[in-house]
Amino acid sequence: MTNKTVAGALIKAQQFEEEDKFEQAYECYKYAYELDKNDTDVLQKLAVSAQMLQHNDEAIEYWKHFMALKPEDPISYNQLLDLYFHDDKYQYYMTRAKLKTLESRLAQATDDYKKAINNTTEEKEIISARYLLAQTYEILNKPMQAIDEYLKILDYDHNENVYLSLAGLYYAEDKHAALDMLQRAINEYPESEAVKEFLCKVYLALGDYENAEKYAVSIFNKIKAMLMQNKNDEAYKALQTLSDKDKQDISYSALMAEYYYNIDDNENAVKWIDTFEKMNPDNPLPYQMLALVYEKQNDDYNAYFNWGKYYIKKNNYELALDEYLNAYNANPKEPEVIKELINLYSSINDHFACAEFCEKLVAIEKDDVATLKRLVKFYEEQGYEDKVIEYLFALAEINPKDYETLLRLAKHSEESRRIDEAIDYYQKYLKFAPNSDEKEEVRKKVDLLANGEMIEEQGLLDRILGFFSKK
Repeated sequence: MTNKTVAGALIKAQQFEEEDKFEQAYECYKYAYELDKNDTDVLQKLAVSAQMLQHNDEAIEYWKHFMALKPEDPISYNQLLDLYFHDDKYQYYMTRAKLKTLESRLAQATDDYKKAINNTTEEKEIISARYLLAQTYEILNKPMQAIDEYLKILDYDHNENVYLSLAGLYYAEDKHAALDMLQRAINEYPESEAVKEFLCKVYLALGDYENAEKYAVSIFNKIKAMLMQNKNDEAYKALQTLSDKDKQDISYSALMAEYYYNIDDNENAVKWIDTFEKMNPDNPLPYQMLALVYEKQNDDYNAYFNWGKYYIKKNNYELALDEYLNAYNANPKEPEVIKELINLYSSINDHFACAEFCEKLVAIEKDDVATLKRLVKFYEEQGYEDKVIEYLFALAEINPKDYETLLRLAKHSEESRRIDEAIDYYQKYLKFAPNSDEKEEVRKKVDLLANGEMIEEQGLLDRILGFFSKK
């Protein structure tokens, strides 16, 4: 070809296709492909051309390359399904499973992986299908089925990734089973850092800190294992050797806190825990560490309080409630724990307990406007007029010019037949409220109440209702 560019080759191919010279067009597409093997437009045209000329083996290779470059595009999957249908059932079902995975039809994908396994005797193909099937079961949160598939793979191939996947699945439910699997793995892959690190993690979880230190690859895990064995001097020396970059890692502040906790320097322990918490505010660990520090100091309130925060971060509200109540009993005058109890009771929709602790809070923090308004709203919903008036009155004491609170006080006093009080609050409202239609209506109401006219009307209504209620 004289034009040695992709664009030129495509133009020439199109000209050949218009003249029904499809073999020549195909050669032009192949030439363009050689110039740029990652051009997916060229690949698609080349694969379609090969397919049309029934060069199926070549078409398959081109579509597979296209799939590798654009795995999210379903066109290659659909074309390969047509190419595999008659001659290669294994690849047909494997491709169909991958397409269904792409379309988020995972349950149907598992059926196709099983069909692929049943349509081959090749060990390598069976392993490939089982591996994808096991991974799909993991995504579907079917750990037992995933474990079964991984174990079947081990019958054919002792694969490091399979051991790690099995250990991961076992770890959540049975750490000893995970340990057994990893010990098998380390015997076959003694230099595998991934297996060693997982072994370290399991030994840490099981409390075997000596073996955790033995297998630790990460310096942070090694120091952690040292500290758990109270090898404090060794751990501190290792901490001092870390690079400035390592010292920016969140694990560094946690380990420093743990070191100071071990040597009973509680002040520095708390400082490092605070640093750790600021770097990772959603992590429950800082609160656990603080609780342990305060337990060592026999500070019951702060120990219980931080255990409560720890369980909140872990979304275990039942245990959090127990700890917060313990903290409250240790120091019932501490507003911080009362506020946490209010938030917790509100989140679990225990509105009466929430109101109880709101009352305890305003008894301590008398100017807490938000909590007073919360109590007003709660008691209005429950129909407790005396309580509503009590907390509206408290709000008015905080801000005597709050005309909206004064108006509500007046209305509730009127409904409770406290007419003199109602008049007084209406008049205060009129003094501070801006001019409005509502203000004029209130002015008229005050005149009627002062003259006793609205009281008489209410009395007449009572007599009428009483007449109809007589038997």
